[in-house]
Amino acid sequence: MKSMLQTLPVATLVAFALCIGAPKTFAQAAPDVVGSWSLVSLTVTTSGSEVEALGPHPHGQLIFGSDGRYVLVGVRADLPKFALDNRLSGTAEENQRIVQGNFAHFGTYTVDPAGRVIVFHIQNSTFPNWDGDVQRRPFTLDGDRLTYITPGSFGYGASKVVWQRMK
Repeated sequence: MKSMLQTLPVATLVAFALCIGAPKTFAQAAPDVVGSWSLVSLTVTTSGSEVEALGPHPHGQLIFGSDGRYVLVGVRADLPKFALDNRLSGTAEENQRIVQGNFAHFGTYTVDPAGRVIVFHIQNSTFPNWDGDVQRRPFTLDGDRLTYITPGSFGYGASKVVWQRMK
C-alpha cells in the first residue's frame, strides 16, 4: 500500500518541503518589534543642532500588530485647548499650533531583518502627502528601546524617534 506522500505529485512535495524547511520570514511582522511602544523623544536635526519637534515630554504610542498592521500617534504634551471648546471653531493660531504639535499614520508594515529596517506602508496620515507612501526606517533595538531615523520629515532634516516598549 502506497503512503499518501508517495501519491502526491513531485511539484506538490517540493513546494511542501520548501515551506516546511524555510526559515520564518519577517514579511508580515518581526517578533522583536511586535507590541506597544510609548514615545520617548522625537528630535530633528536642523542647521546642525537638534530640536525636540514635539517638545521635551511628548506623548505617543506605536502599536505593531502581529498581523502586520500598525498605528502610530505622537502629540505635544502642551497642546492648547480650544478657547470655544469646539474644534471646528478654532482660531488660526490654535489650529496652527495643533497641526504642528501632532502626527499620526497607520497602515501595514514589514521588517527587513538583514538591513534592520522597518518598512511602513502608510495608508493614511495626518500629513496627507504621506498617504500611500512606502517609507523605510533603519532601526536599532537596545533592550526595550526602539530607535529609528526618519529622513527629511517635519519640514526639517532627518529626525530620530525613540520608543520604549510598554509593559
